[in-house]
Amino acid sequence: MFWERFYSLCLRNGKRPNPVGKEIGLSSGIISKWKNGGIPNGETLMKLARYFNVSTDYLLGLSSYIQINGELVEMEYTDLELKKQIDENAKKLNNKGLKKLSDYSADLVAANRYLKDEDEWNA
Repeated sequence: MFWERFYSLCLRNGKRPNPVGKEIGLSSGIISKWKNGGIPNGETLMKLARYFNVSTDYLLGLSSYIQINGELVEMEYTDLELKKQIDENAKKLNNKGLKKLSDYSADLVAANRYLKDEDEWNA
């Protein structure tokens, strides 16, 4: 659970795990241990929580709440958990279903870009 949350937070912030670790003074070996199921010690956990502006409980999978733009938001799934679900369900689709999924995904990306552009325009 920790790795999925950590990795998703890195991606959400446009970063990779090793550079994040380096920013807070960790070696790539420690990051590798986490990827293989390890968890950080208390001090490192606190550094990560401050870095990502989340609770240590969120990082450890004990809470599903994360702060976004100053608001506490419940995250039902991490990005990696959603990807796994999408992958599993996509395997069950035929070519026509995969094409529909692809078109829908493209529409979602385009809509998200539009909303971001609109936000920048109104700023």
